[in-house]
Amino acid sequence: MALKYAPERYDDHLCLKVPVTLWLCLVFLVRHLLLLGITFLPTTGEEITVLRELIRPEYLLADLIALPVLIAGFRRRPRSPRWMPRLWRLGRGLLLASAGLYLLLLGAYLLASARPLTATLNEASLISLLLNLAIIAYLLRSPLLRDLFAQWPAEPSRGLS
Repeated sequence: MALKYAPERYDDHLCLKVPVTLWLCLVFLVRHLLLLGITFLPTTGEEITVLRELIRPEYLLADLIALPVLIAGFRRRPRSPRWMPRLWRLGRGLLLASAGLYLLLLGAYLLASARPLTATLNEASLISLLLNLAIIAYLLRSPLLRDLFAQWPAEPSRGLS
């Protein structure tokens, strides 16, 4: 069997490994859920206030679309629930939907604001907007991701001995 990519890109099941870049994208796409989870950690309270201000509840909707793909990525092995490979094959589309929904929600927030755009769009929102656009470009343009989301580790065949 000829490999399309370098051998280090494959795991023990001869499936493509999830690249670090995609893991970073997945973490970024569920960042509001992660920040929400962090706010429940025991702490003095003052630093949590800053984190709570970064979480807008409507953005959690976009995170919830990407969350199952993150979970399936962690569970990518032959003996996984049957729904996981089906979900994984839809993963690229789900991640695109997550990033797109975030951009739509951000755009709606910016349009609904009575303040000027320069006052409404702060640095964090601008960076988030640009990173979401970069993730969309990565998901659409990477042949590696297209191939990755088409694969799921299969049960090893048992040969007769």
